[in-house]
Amino acid sequence: MNKLFLLFSIVLLFFNPVLADEIEDDPCRKSTEGKDFWFSFMESRNYHAAHYVEVTLTSPFTCNYEFRIGKSDVVLIKGTLLPDQPQQIRLDWKLVEATGSETTQEKAIHLTSDSPMNVYALNFDNNSSDVALIFPITSLGQEYYAVCYEPHISKSNQGAYGNGRNSEFLIVASEDSTLVTIVPTRVTDKLKPVGVPFNIKLSKGEVYQVQSMNDVNLADQGDLTGSYIQSNKPVAFFSGSLATTIPATSSVSAWDHLYEQIPPVQAWGKEFMAVPLKSRQRDTYRILGAYDNTMVKVGDDTYYLLKKGDYKEFMLEYTDPRIVESSKPIMLVQYSNSRTVDNAFTGGNGDPFMVIVSPLNQTKQNVTFVAYNSAQITDRYFVNVIAKDVSTPFITLDQGPILFTSLPNSGYSYAQVPISQGNHKLETNMPDMGFIAYVYGFGGVESYGYGVGFNLDIQLKLGFSYVTNDTLVLCQGTDVRLEAGAYFDKYSWSTGDTIPFITASKEAMYKITATTNTGCRLSDSLYIKVNDPVIDLGKDTSSCGPGLIVLDAGKQFETYKWQDESEDQIFTVLNTGEYSVTGKNIYG
Repeated sequence: MNKLFLLFSIVLLFFNPVLADEIEDDPCRKSTEGKDFWFSFMESRNYHAAHYVEVTLTSPFTCNYEFRIGKSDVVLIKGTLLPDQPQQIRLDWKLVEATGSETTQEKAIHLTSDSPMNVYALNFDNNSSDVALIFPITSLGQEYYAVCYEPHISKSNQGAYGNGRNSEFLIVASEDSTLVTIVPTRVTDKLKPVGVPFNIKLSKGEVYQVQSMNDVNLADQGDLTGSYIQSNKPVAFFSGSLATTIPATSSVSAWDHLYEQIPPVQAWGKEFMAVPLKSRQRDTYRILGAYDNTMVKVGDDTYYLLKKGDYKEFMLEYTDPRIVESSKPIMLVQYSNSRTVDNAFTGGNGDPFMVIVSPLNQTKQNVTFVAYNSAQITDRYFVNVIAKDVSTPFITLDQGPILFTSLPNSGYSYAQVPISQGNHKLETNMPDMGFIAYVYGFGGVESYGYGVGFNLDIQLKLGFSYVTNDTLVLCQGTDVRLEAGAYFDKYSWSTGDTIPFITASKEAMYKITATTNTGCRLSDSLYIKVNDPVIDLGKDTSSCGPGLIVLDAGKQFETYKWQDESEDQIFTVLNTGEYSVTGKNIYG
């Protein structure tokens, strides 16, 4: 996949000046626009002469900006950004791109501005490039999980492609004396074992990259997804892959660098919409859990149970948008598959990229972007827009209406809008009801995609339910752990507890107020309903003539499954034997 025109294909300008002021005044609100950024680049293919890295700046304001590298206070580049006129700034990749694994390198980029701006980072090489949206320092956190992908090739057979296409993640320190604990889920390149924590200390301006060990016939190597990172001070965190295919199987070709800035756990959510990428037959998804016993519901018929740091992968067809709900915070990631996965369906267009899917409550109200000319993408630009049903009439694209499709029984609608090259603007004039948007494009040997309309607000939500958003149903004799999140500093439960979590089993209303030392104060409540369905088929042993015994499981269930897989409420006994039934009610 050649992405020579990637950055020129789309430069995004999303900013709402009024909202930016509100975010700066509200310690719970976090945004992707700001005045102070720390970031860097993960290793990509860097053996071609064409390899380079580039930073794009956009803003509706006039911004005087300065770049510094590492620990230095010397200004490397400075300039003025004019309103709505993007600037692309190339940096020497050898100064700002981490190479290798598990060494401290002074390669952080420090970008400051006197007015809010948005920042995008491009890592380019022939057939392997990607772009990440960069978060300002005010939106960084201290607790992260990596989401990467499986390496497709080992170091032993890498040939000309370089470095075994490692799964990788990168930590960027924004302050001195930053202590970081890392728990890898796979053996690292320097052979640190699975699940054993190790500590590093970083100074402001330093970065630390971890890559997986990928070689033939070695146990516990490969995908670093689920690796845990915790720090005593805010860090910027990136993860992805040096280059891999999606899926990573021998029958799939078309490798790509995966590079995303990962949101801290404090910004994870519990309700999402998975909307297909227009023109692709199917997309790959991963859900990643931050806590044990996290139940995830995908649509109405698929359930997963996640442990801390655990993930599940699944595919959805282009006809199958779904609501994804969870009992505790999760991260949802959408991958564009390699072009050979659905080559006939797409006519050979499309290659891998990854997008962090934003929770449905992390909305914005104003997004502006520019789709530039690309020799490889001529008419395959799209924007996916997600919003509540009631707000869709008030959302416009370039001052015109958008045709939304309502997802039944969800309260949300989505649109997959083909767009032309040039300037575009998404906006709504409905207060407190914004939208989430993703922009992407496909060519024969090019693709890109990343979120453009979302926030990173600190989240507090105790759970989801099959009844209402504020009621959780338990089976009799079970309990549930209610998590407020470890990223707050003070907790006050209605039970009198003052810790991040409690265990609840009784039917009651549970309330929590949590605060941070920076002044963020959030509250939530959840009513727990205890449900005790009963099936009684009669005596455990009965005798009678064939056909004269009828077993009735009762009317209180929605579905039934007998020992022979039949699904009726009533079962007529014809032969001597053991009979059993499982019933599932409206609460699952």
